[in-house]
Amino acid sequence: MDYLMKLAGCSSILLLGSMANAETHRTHVQVPVTEVEPLVQVVTRKIPHETCGDERVRVEHARRGRSATPSILGALVGGALAGSLGHNTRAQPAIAVVGAVLGASVGSDIGRNRNRGHYYVTQQRCEIDYELRDEENIIGYRVSYLYGDNIYQTQTREHPGNTIKLRVELSPAD
Repeated sequence: MDYLMKLAGCSSILLLGSMANAETHRTHVQVPVTEVEPLVQVVTRKIPHETCGDERVRVEHARRGRSATPSILGALVGGALAGSLGHNTRAQPAIAVVGAVLGASVGSDIGRNRNRGHYYVTQQRCEIDYELRDEENIIGYRVSYLYGDNIYQTQTREHPGNTIKLRVELSPAD
């Protein structure tokens, strides 16, 4: 009797196991695609462009520290010229001093004006401008397909072609 009980227990386990397998069945089928619509995302890109052109620019002479050289040279030249004009006169030393003072003043003015000038140069100046450009990227596809008598929709990453593979689960209705 124990043998029969064990045999009945094993049979019921096998029967339940085969019933569980019969309740759900999975398979794959290929069904026709009726429509494919790309899903598009618009991305705006900022593209740099360098634009260069010539521009006329005013340049000031750099102001250097005050130099005594123009005044000294002016005094020496002015004194020598004035001294030669007053040659063989009693006033020669006074004429030389006046010439030296005037020469120093003229030399100082020349030195000051030389440091104040300006001039123009042509320089190339460049700027970066940005162009905004919209690009369309396909991020997937909306796929319509026919299964049975109904049309269904799904989204895929890749274009499915003429058919799409479906996983079908079959189970008995209660």
